[in-house]
Amino acid sequence: MLSRLRRAAESACAKPLTTAERLSAATHLLSSLEYIVRRTDREPGGLNDWAHTRAQVPAKTKAMQAVKDFIAREPVTQALHGSRALAAAVLISPVKNNKVRMAANAYLAGSQLLIYPRHLFGTDGSDQVSFLVQTAAALGRAGGTDATRTAAVQFIGAQTVLSYGASGWAKLPGDAWRSGDALAKIMRTQTYGDEWFYNQLEKYPAVSRAVCHTVLALECGFPLLLLKKGKYIDAGLLVMGAFHVANARFMGLSRFAWAFASTYPSVRALAKGTGEAA
Repeated sequence: MLSRLRRAAESACAKPLTTAERLSAATHLLSSLEYIVRRTDREPGGLNDWAHTRAQVPAKTKAMQAVKDFIAREPVTQALHGSRALAAAVLISPVKNNKVRMAANAYLAGSQLLIYPRHLFGTDGSDQVSFLVQTAAALGRAGGTDATRTAAVQFIGAQTVLSYGASGWAKLPGDAWRSGDALAKIMRTQTYGDEWFYNQLEKYPAVSRAVCHTVLALECGFPLLLLKKGKYIDAGLLVMGAFHVANARFMGLSRFAWAFASTYPSVRALAKGTGEAA
């Protein structure tokens, strides 16, 4: 009976963590495959031409600068992304060994720190979220106990709640968000815009403002979903998940959907306060 209860407890705290690892690893996998295929940004004259970005991330020591210069060599950059793709594949696979998964998590987190200066311009919030998830998972598994893995789950969940709330609160001072014009202005840009969606927003300005205000309200109020033992957390996560899918379609932020979705089981476990996070 005790062994059965122990296995149930381990499964309960492992499920959100394993899901976080796998979906976040998919973010790393997509990212590295994109960098392997797309070299133009790193070529001479490109956005991340090392001849120019090198000065943007100066090292404090000559040894560290030598490491950065070595990583910036294209064959090394390619090999590093190839190894990151393999580590991500390990985490996506059914492998259950705690030490193997810890090592893969640690490698993804550590290599992301090493490779960051090489892709200084173009990284976004999905990279930060996936780094956070892999780092937390590595530390949680390094402890090797239910308590440390549960702590990792709770940290990931709390950080996600904070991220949504902070994103909304940071938008509040902006006149464009309060007036409801921000969404249309974003859709008008070349980098994150979509011509068809922009035309629809211009055609129906009342709907445009309503969607903009809804996004603002959802983000600002997201932390409130932790109240009443997460009574409405499932609905909230469903809506935010749809929000990220829409962003993937209209803004090209596909990795955001994988990165944030990876944290949802942890958010749910934190809100419910059940055995999933105990």
